[in-house]
Amino acid sequence: MKNTPIRVLILLGVVAIAGIMFTQIYWVSRAMDSHEEQFNRSVQMALKSVVESLCVINGNDMPSNDPIDQVSSNYFIARTNYKIDLKSLDYLITGEFQKRNIELDFEYGVYDCQTDQMVYGQFVTMSGEVEQAPTGKLPDLIKDEYYFGVYFPSKKAGLVSEMGFWQFTTVLTLLIVAFFGYAMFIILRQKRMSEIQKDFFNNITHEFKTPLSTLKVSSEVIAESAENEKQKKYSGIILDEVSRLEKQVNQLLKASFIDHYQVQKFEVLDPDHILAEVVTYFQKREQLDVDLALKNLPIKIKGDKNLLETIFFNLLDNAKKYGNGRVEVSSEIHENWWVLHVCNPGKGIPRKYQKKIFNKFYRVPTGDQHDVKGFGLGLHFVKQSTRLMRGDVTVESQDQHTCFTLKFPVI
Repeated sequence: MKNTPIRVLILLGVVAIAGIMFTQIYWVSRAMDSHEEQFNRSVQMALKSVVESLCVINGNDMPSNDPIDQVSSNYFIARTNYKIDLKSLDYLITGEFQKRNIELDFEYGVYDCQTDQMVYGQFVTMSGEVEQAPTGKLPDLIKDEYYFGVYFPSKKAGLVSEMGFWQFTTVLTLLIVAFFGYAMFIILRQKRMSEIQKDFFNNITHEFKTPLSTLKVSSEVIAESAENEKQKKYSGIILDEVSRLEKQVNQLLKASFIDHYQVQKFEVLDPDHILAEVVTYFQKREQLDVDLALKNLPIKIKGDKNLLETIFFNLLDNAKKYGNGRVEVSSEIHENWWVLHVCNPGKGIPRKYQKKIFNKFYRVPTGDQHDVKGFGLGLHFVKQSTRLMRGDVTVESQDQHTCFTLKFPVI
């Protein structure tokens, strides 16, 4: 289930790219066919004009049937069946092509109508340079019946080179495909690295728990059997540090757990009662000055008790760290919502950081000062847990006052 969004993203991306590629190929093919059809029509009209001009020069009538035949995609025949003046033919073909913006190089040949043998041929570049000039003078065509053919050796490449807009869109499409492929590669690689990192945290934190538990029990035994003040002092230090390290390990475990936690069934909970128990713990064990104001109404919400306790614990712990030892806690009912306010005086959170403090491992930058220790996981757990229980959490902070507001739907 956890890989479903990635799979859906990749599937939709592949379908979108395939659709773009299919559309691009389809329209390029249509544009190429249209361009080639227009080119063929222009060549046929040009050659027909050449035949008409030759008929006028020879004083002959224009053939009744269409004299132009397209033998292949790049070869055209003009059936004149009259005597042909080679100088006029070269000039007429080039002139008609230029008039119709036909800029492809071509070859033309003159054939005997009776034997179909070529009696003269020439290659012409539309830049005006003749690559293969005839040696000597042009031959005299004695017979009265000839026809000529025109061949475009680089027609396909020439037509493609003239489709500048479609070349640009094709290159752009290829760049999009390449970018998508690279993005998918990066996403999959980051996903794999994230899974490796998550497995590493899970494994190492679980591996820490057993030796920490052993150290804690051992330090408690040593503290109980201490015979002098020095032993009591150092055993107490060991116990405090082991407890602090155990707390950090548990926080890492909770952060890893909450990202993949699914509530099987919500319980009916009394949030004021649970909150009062957590506040009592902080007042006794943490010596925290809590100004508690509860409505003490029979309020019920649906949720997970362990998650709700941890939410309250993290909020109060966060307020203790940044609130100069004093916290204001109050609850109320507002439009079918149970609303909790946890406020503390102290250094506020700059506005540009307020949307980031719920991100995993994020801590507000404090320069070179590291007065408050932690991983940046407490508020992330609060945000994720509240979302699981269909609630919401927001923060308001000014120069010397910060207030977190939680709300959950009331039954």
